[in-house]
Amino acid sequence: MQFSEISVSTTSESAELVAYFLQEVCMDGVSIYDKKDLYENASWDYKEDNIDLTYSQEVTVKGYCNLEDTSSVLDFLRSSFERFENAGSLTITVKTVEGDAWVEKWKETFKPIETEKLVICPEWQSVDTDKKILLLDTGVAFGTGQHETTSMCLDFLEQIDLNGKSVLDVGCGSGILGLSALLLGAERAELVDIDEQATDIARHNALINDLLKSCKIKTGNLTEKTDGKFDVVIANLTADILAYLHSDISQVVTDKTVVILSGILDVKLEKVAALYGDLFEIDQVKHQGEWRALLLKSK
Repeated sequence: MQFSEISVSTTSESAELVAYFLQEVCMDGVSIYDKKDLYENASWDYKEDNIDLTYSQEVTVKGYCNLEDTSSVLDFLRSSFERFENAGSLTITVKTVEGDAWVEKWKETFKPIETEKLVICPEWQSVDTDKKILLLDTGVAFGTGQHETTSMCLDFLEQIDLNGKSVLDVGCGSGILGLSALLLGAERAELVDIDEQATDIARHNALINDLLKSCKIKTGNLTEKTDGKFDVVIANLTADILAYLHSDISQVVTDKTVVILSGILDVKLEKVAALYGDLFEIDQVKHQGEWRALLLKSK
């Protein structure tokens, strides 16, 4: 099967935001290619000999969609990018690629991930461990747990007492965080994402882990699809989206709610911390690479 590969040229700072908009319409995978990562890690033993390490501030974000959807995807992206500032050239290029080989190559890169209390294992693999196992089929567009932003969220979840708690996973993607919370003792979880493919995958992952009865999975935005209050709220998004959702998140918390925010570039930490600081105390800040995550508690 053939797909359209849509590439957008942007900056490191804007790459996650560009990827977010690509994920809204490119249901078959989104990736960020940043030469800075290779430049700053040029001593990696496993780098390929033919990789060009010439530093450039330009970043390429690639998304994949069905051929027949290409025109509407491009219209959406061009309209969305009109609102962007200081995001690089935002040049869009399109080419046709063979999908089967690309998907199989992606599967080769997804290996079991071990945390302190869990092992996150691809559905098509097996693992021998005494830890709790979360089987995961992410689809190629959603998080596998390997990214720093997800890893920091998992670290926070493992240090919280989740027994008997209710959890809201905002922008759930493959459901990795909400479902992990259930394995770690949460009583119920609500997973919400604006992307129907994400919620389909999250529902599948809940099913294969026998967690479907303990969670609700909803497609739509936070204000339309979520009622009530939660003991723990997780939002692994981007700094700009976290800022946009600030008032919505404040409506689903109590005076005892713990909030985990991630997907924050270091240069935008101060902005997010100041915005959420009106309602929450910053209990902890985690750092991995250029990414930051916050553990907040109600004042």
